[in-house]
Amino acid sequence: MGAVRVVRALAPLVILAGVLAGCGDDSSSNPSGGGDSTILGATSGFEVRTVYARYTPGVQFGPQLPQEIVQELSSQSCPMKPKIVQGMLMECDAGKAVYLLKNPIVEGDVARATPKQVGSKNIWYVEVELEPDVAKTISSETKSMTGQQLAFSYDGSVLTSIAVDASFHPEHFAITGNYDKASATKLADELTA
Repeated sequence: MGAVRVVRALAPLVILAGVLAGCGDDSSSNPSGGGDSTILGATSGFEVRTVYARYTPGVQFGPQLPQEIVQELSSQSCPMKPKIVQGMLMECDAGKAVYLLKNPIVEGDVARATPKQVGSKNIWYVEVELEPDVAKTISSETKSMTGQQLAFSYDGSVLTSIAVDASFHPEHFAITGNYDKASATKLADELTA
């Protein structure tokens, strides 16, 4: 009976070790040219990365994350300079969430970014359309990623994140947040500069 308990206790750790090993150095060829995040780090442009972990103050993590990652994420104060943690990139978003991101799926250009108003209120968002080759790469790379979360980053900060599902269309997406007309226009201009 004691051996069964030990096996049951160790099984999640073995699975977790396998997952972490799979998240390590990905030096295989990447059609987007993204390479290894430990070398690349944050770029000054636009990129899409798979989210490994996300921490928002007050939101508890599930037991699947190692305690040292939970502590590292929860000890960050945003805004922060992006940094490498266990071979992955750590960045914040404007809402003070901290992300641990895998290697870039793609880096590229934004075809169009347009500030849009929600109804007649002073609530704004940015509608983004990606270059066709960037959208095609994201589409092919995410075919088997249903349920996983993607982060859209620009200049060392997460702009937005979404879960990949059947309705996911990488050609266009919205960046929401605490934007007024001036800040939405500024972000749209930066993305297309």
